[in-house]
Amino acid sequence: MRWWSTNRVWLLIVMAWLLLAGLLSVVADSSKEQTSPVTNHGLPEHSQSAQAQKLVDRYFPSDEGIPLFVVLSRDTAFTEQEIMDYSVFLEKVLESRELKAIHVAELPSSARQSFVAEDAKTFFVPGFLTADLENDAVMELLDVMKEETLAGLPSDVQLDYTGPAGIMADTTRVFSSADVVLILSTVAIIFLILIVIYRSLLLAILPLIGAGIAYAVVDRLLGLMGQLDIFVIEKQALSIMMVLLFAVITDYSLLLFSRFKENLLEGFSVQDAMKLAVRNVTEPILFSGGTVLMSMLTLFFASFESYRNFAPVFAVAVAVMIAAGLTLMPALFALAGTKAFWPFRIDKHRVKPVEQTYWGRFSLFVTTNPKKSLAAVMLVLAIGIAMISPIKYTFNLLDSFPQEMSSVKGYQKLSDAFSSGDVSPSTIIVESSENLSAEQIRRLAEVLKEREGVASVHTTQLSDQSEKVAKLTLVPVHNPFTDKAFLTTDTILADQRSLLQDSGIEDAKLWIAGDTAVNSDIKAVNAFDEQIVMIIVALLILFMLLLQTRSWIMPIYMLVTILLSYSAALGITVFVFQNMLGYEGLSYRIPLYTFLFIVALGVDYSIMLVARIREEQKTRSYTEAVRMGLAKTGGVISSAGFILAATFTVLMTQPVVELRAFGFAVAVGVLLDTFLVRPIALPALMMLIRRREKRL
Repeated sequence: MRWWSTNRVWLLIVMAWLLLAGLLSVVADSSKEQTSPVTNHGLPEHSQSAQAQKLVDRYFPSDEGIPLFVVLSRDTAFTEQEIMDYSVFLEKVLESRELKAIHVAELPSSARQSFVAEDAKTFFVPGFLTADLENDAVMELLDVMKEETLAGLPSDVQLDYTGPAGIMADTTRVFSSADVVLILSTVAIIFLILIVIYRSLLLAILPLIGAGIAYAVVDRLLGLMGQLDIFVIEKQALSIMMVLLFAVITDYSLLLFSRFKENLLEGFSVQDAMKLAVRNVTEPILFSGGTVLMSMLTLFFASFESYRNFAPVFAVAVAVMIAAGLTLMPALFALAGTKAFWPFRIDKHRVKPVEQTYWGRFSLFVTTNPKKSLAAVMLVLAIGIAMISPIKYTFNLLDSFPQEMSSVKGYQKLSDAFSSGDVSPSTIIVESSENLSAEQIRRLAEVLKEREGVASVHTTQLSDQSEKVAKLTLVPVHNPFTDKAFLTTDTILADQRSLLQDSGIEDAKLWIAGDTAVNSDIKAVNAFDEQIVMIIVALLILFMLLLQTRSWIMPIYMLVTILLSYSAALGITVFVFQNMLGYEGLSYRIPLYTFLFIVALGVDYSIMLVARIREEQKTRSYTEAVRMGLAKTGGVISSAGFILAATFTVLMTQPVVELRAFGFAVAVGVLLDTFLVRPIALPALMMLIRRREKRL
């Protein structure tokens, strides 16, 4: 009875969290069930490519469905008869599953050759997925079709499905299997590190229990918001969110546990020790969590929908993390009491004085030799920054997927067998104020063919709905996902007036749709969003640091060191992935996402250190406060930072290159901040600034 009265509040808190998780599981779907793709490829409605696609859909509607390319290849050339026979077989398989197929075998010989490579070692049959199926159903359908098709083909013939339908199936497969690996790896690595560092089974389990309960709440909250169409949820955002949640709640748990242990050693009862610990950690958790929360919310200022969709997902997750860190975790630790230290016992007589610990000696060196300490950190960061070579961005989704995936292999075979431009041509729409003639469109095609970067222009036609609108198909010389192809698109749009005049067309406008136009717009929007979001985040963090440090100059120096660690982490990532591993480039989203997480998470540990220094200043001189603040937080914050970095490396187990590069970059940035910026550069700066202020 006494135990109940003593722990009643803590039990009620845990029960409230469990009840919330249970209720949400009843009324809401899992967030994974509510994921959906972005509209207009994430571009604003007013973007050129989005407007062009609307014109295509309006004036040249197609009810064919989602394209699917069935690619056959082998080491020796196919005969004409084999191509005919295999095409008929493939068409029957497609149509047996209610897919629409192009009857290649029935086409004239000249037309059929456009589906056959020049060396006849590769050919493809286009089909269209007309049924409105969920992604999982598409994956299962293509798996069944592949088994049926392979059973009817010779063993030396290789079969691959690619095109939008094939990519959709493979994307579903990648993320469905990766999610299980990701959560198991995250839990395992946190558990193992906690066991090694703290050698306490219960301490290793409690943060994972708390994170698991918090994750259940976040997962269903996001699912509920997806059901209500409040915002769009993307799969990549959920993967990163899950890793962040487990890592941050573990960090908060270690910070809380450290103060809990300190209070117990000072003679407080379990209940009083935990209440005091909560008061001790409230400021750093609110400031650090609030900084991450507001940093993520800055993505609402982005024009690119994929960026904006990250904002609400992470806002919900971070809000729950803060609440769990200040309520759920204290309750779990308080209920465990001194058993959390098992198999060890709390004995203040066996604890070394802070000054005699490793971090005590380390803090003494840093505060005594601030110039040398700061110079050493700057040298290491400079080496990382020097590794930055020009970042090559990739805009092709398939570049991030495993090369053994069917859709990737099929796309590559088509690109090798034909031209890259043939695989993904552009659609040009001419919109005029007057009726257009076939002769004018033919002349425009001839003018466009003469442009640099254009391989051919064909399939010209007037719209059945309006003689003022026409369509042309343009095949670029270069890979449609590269800067050279983007430049061709951009120059055609920029020079459209002269192109139209040379074709005898007055008072008209050109629009370009297709992958090249879309990614050219994405490149421009991404460059703009990077500048806007990075500036807002930097100013926001500067403001938060100003509030916490009560200083004008210190926040500036702190922000500069964090920006330097970000630059060094990005430099190392570019060097490793482009120069060492040989990837064509990094996803265009890597710099901004890396900036957000490294800067927001990096400043967390600085906030925790500064909060402890300010607390120590109440009873100590400035120099002693800096020294003791670092000595008392060094172990716990370094452990937390190491766990956070290790957790993000779990993303490197994912089959998507974008997630691998992101996980690597954040891990490197957090390690630089945890072991260089926060324990060395920040205290050294605080000492040097103080000395300068005294001289002034």
